[in-house]
Amino acid sequence: MIARLRDLLDERIDVVATTVRQTRLARMAIGLIVAVLVALLLDRTTAVVWAVTYVFAEAWTWLASRPLLRGQPLTPRGRASYLAAIFTQSLTWSSLALIFWSGNAEPYRIGAMVALAGLLVHAQGFSFRAPQTLVLLVTPPAVLWLVLPVGYGGYANPELFALTIGLLTTLAYVAASARANLRSANALAEAERSAVAANEAKSAFLAMMSHELRTPLNGVMGMARALQRTRLDARQQGHVEMILRSGDGLLAILNDVLDLAKIEAGRMDLEVCAFDLRDVAQGAAALWAEQAAAKGLVLACEIDPDLPAAVLGDETRVRQIVLNLVSNALKFTDTGEIAIALRPEPAADGDGGVAISVRDTGIGISEEQAQGLFRPFAQAEASTSRRYGGTGLGLSICRTLAARMGGDISVESRLGEGSTFRVWLPLPPATVIEAQAEAAAEALPPLRILVADDNPINQTVARAVLEAAGARVETAGDGAEALAHLRVAAFDVVLMDVNMPRMDGIEAVSRIRAGQAGRADVPILALTADAMTGEEARLKALGFNGLQAKPVQPAALIGAIVEVTAGREPVGDVRAA
Repeated sequence: MIARLRDLLDERIDVVATTVRQTRLARMAIGLIVAVLVALLLDRTTAVVWAVTYVFAEAWTWLASRPLLRGQPLTPRGRASYLAAIFTQSLTWSSLALIFWSGNAEPYRIGAMVALAGLLVHAQGFSFRAPQTLVLLVTPPAVLWLVLPVGYGGYANPELFALTIGLLTTLAYVAASARANLRSANALAEAERSAVAANEAKSAFLAMMSHELRTPLNGVMGMARALQRTRLDARQQGHVEMILRSGDGLLAILNDVLDLAKIEAGRMDLEVCAFDLRDVAQGAAALWAEQAAAKGLVLACEIDPDLPAAVLGDETRVRQIVLNLVSNALKFTDTGEIAIALRPEPAADGDGGVAISVRDTGIGISEEQAQGLFRPFAQAEASTSRRYGGTGLGLSICRTLAARMGGDISVESRLGEGSTFRVWLPLPPATVIEAQAEAAAEALPPLRILVADDNPINQTVARAVLEAAGARVETAGDGAEALAHLRVAAFDVVLMDVNMPRMDGIEAVSRIRAGQAGRADVPILALTADAMTGEEARLKALGFNGLQAKPVQPAALIGAIVEVTAGREPVGDVRAA
């Protein structure tokens, strides 16, 4: 019985609730118009009672489906509440037909039947995706459709009876349409599930095959290089070099496919550490220098003197982006030069950032071709892969990696004049962070601190500063994860980013203060790039204890933590109640 009830409260209800929420304003306007009509045509008391009942039902529906606004599915209890709410709505609208029928005038009775017909049409139009919601919305008007003429007096003339029969015929077609829509929706849902399963299987297969092909390829390449070091005549050396070049091309394709499979499977993890961006650019230039020289190209590396000595980020993935862009430039450039340029470029909120550009004097592309250049397997023209080779995956992977690191990539190009690819990445100076962290060391007691921020680099910066100051740090990627941490462990202070996906900092603080996650009085500092006048007062009114503007200054952050934890005993390893 419980299993059957659980099956009835499935995710199809969420789909209906999402659709219905989109028409809430229109329904409220119609409800107001109907209440005014009842007051004018019948009496004000009836209109007021109906309007209050209608507003109550709408409010109940809105509250029951509220989690959908945060991108969260409804719980079984929430779905049961939503079903009860829409049934109350259906009863409220159906009572309108009963009110007009009781007016004992033929025009009112026609209006009552038309209203019921409208309810039935509305029900199938919005609720066919979930049979349970369709039944609850259709039952009250359908019952009244049959009961009103029989139990409360019929029509005064045959013409009106014929009108009712006509409406009934129309509703029969509506019912048939609802069944067809339901079948189509079910077929579409099944097709979507099959497509998702097939995509997952494809990604798993690509990852496995790309990985397994490396073993024999490494054997081929290794033996070819060993053979190259033996005594060979000029012709044999040429054959070995051809094997090695072909093997390198095949390995590049395998690497692209493997990276794409990892990205699609959601297994492309990023690491954050300090590294020298100059070494990355100069290493890429050295790696491709021989190939550039073979084509008669100048390969330059231009580095702004203000570039930080070290930055925080994923060195491997940044190197991959630079190598892909230089490789792409070499492929499409036959004369002239290729230039790698690095310069510091802070973000709009003041956080550290770096601009990387790769400029070439190659064949270029048109504006229309550039629009689809970053799609997987996309190349400027169908003949491109035949003439230049490649999979068309390199630029797509660059875009995905840049986006995963919080940056972006763009291209400027003209046919016959070359192209410039620009990448911006949020890579803060590592030396500044480390120096500030050391300056803040031993400034805190052994506090347990939770940092909620959706940017992994911001998490790493906060961890470096706070751990250097003697605190123990845990991190969360959004408000929902922060609540999960607080429910199982106690913290001395929470650093909460205001703007986060899934659940933002304001919603998370509201739930914490309501006692839904651990101690309701835990000190919470807001982290935000919006430091305009009045913002701190607004956030304090919403439950925060203070504000730290981004980019966070370690000394100010340590001081704020000391201030909000003054007089409170550290929680140690106490588990949340």
